[in-house]
This record gives sequence, C-alpha cells and structure tokens, in this order.
Amino acid sequence: KGFPIPLILAFTSSATRRASAFAPQPLALNNGRRKSTNKLLAAEKKDDNMSNNILSSLQLPSPEAVKENILEGNVGERGETYVVAQFSLLFCIAIGQAGDVVTTILGPVFIIAGLILVYKSAADLKDNLSPWPVATDPKAGRGSLINEGIYSYIRHPMYAGLLLGMTGLSILTDSITRLLLTFALYLVLDAKSDFEEASLVKTYGSDYGEYKAKVMSKFFPLDVKSVFTNR
Repeated sequence: KGFPIPLILAFTSSATRRASAFAPQPLALNNGRRKSTNKLLAAEKKDDNMSNNILSSLQLPSPEAVKENILEGNVGERGETYVVAQFSLLFCIAIGQAGDVVTTILGPVFIIAGLILVYKSAADLKDNLSPWPVATDPKAGRGSLINEGIYSYIRHPMYAGLLLGMTGLSILTDSITRLLLTFALYLVLDAKSDFEEASLVKTYGSDYGEYKAKVMSKFFPLDVKSVFTNR
C-alpha cells in the first residue's frame, strides 16, 4: 500500500521548515539585526558615559588645590570678615545658643583689641602722653605733633581703645548698665576730644588742620582694613 496523502504532506512540510532553518537568512533581515545590535551598543556606551560623568561630578577637589586656594591672595583683601561672620553664624545655628557665643568670644576679643589700641597709642605718643586734653608745649622740648603710627589712621586711638574695651566688658558680663555707661563715656570722650583738638589747632596751627583733613576718623577708621595691612 502507498503512504496516505495527509502523512506525505505533513512530512514534506516539516522537512521544508527544517531546511529553511539552515538556509541563509535574507540580507535585509541581517541588516536589521546588525542595526539593533549597534543601537544597543550605543545605548550602553551612552549609559557608561553618563555614569562616568556623574561619578566625576561627585569627586571632591584635591587637598593640594584647596590649600593653594586658601593661601592665595593678600591678607585683608580676600573677604576674611565675611568668612568669619559666615562660620560664626553657622556655629551659633548649630549649637542653638548665640547669646553664650557672643558673650564668651566677642566680649574678650573687644577687650583685648581695646588694650592693644591703648598700649599702641601710648607707645606712639611717647613724651606727649598726658591725661590733660591740652597740647604739650613744644617749647618745653617734649611736645610734637604725632601723625605717624596708629595716629596716621585715627586721631584719638586711645579713646577708641577705651570705648572698645568697655564695650567688650559690657558684653562679657552681659550688663546693660555697663553698656549704657559706656555710651555715656563715649559722649564724654567725644566732647573731650573736641576740646583737645581746639588746643592742638592753637598750638600747631595749619599743621594740625592739614593732619585733621588727612585723617578724618576720630575714633574708628573709615577703612578698618588699612590699620592691619598698612595701606
């Protein structure tokens, strides 16, 4: 007997499918697969580049570069005041008690600065030092117009030192009374300095007038930085 026709057709269809599986694929299909592979590789490369950029952006600068940046520039011209104020406020915010920090730090700083001013003023005055607000007579061999040192920045640095020191003491002791008395001291010293300058004008005439026009600050320098940088 011959093979049944349905069985012959099924065998022929199966053989055809197996043969087609081993047959060369069409060129268009190969190109499509190649393009898909290229796109996949490009996407992976893009992801790698993005990851590298993210990691690179998270890297901290080298300590050597930071050190060079800190040391660069001239002292007094780099905005140190802002940096100190910034970190002082950050510290106060962190501990949550600004009052104690101001009392224990700012008070002593003002006191020390005041003492330094008083000492420097007395040293620069030399033989002109006197408690009386009148000019020392140059004819006595001791008097002279002092316009150098600290007096090239402030006309009355000793009074400024007293005010600064008493303000620091008021802050350190947290005393409103002392602060009010310091303000009263300011009024007295302001009037005393006017009386003293009138005496200096009588003694030194136009020389003191020129000095006063050059050094416009009575107690505190208009340019605080110049005191510390000598500029």
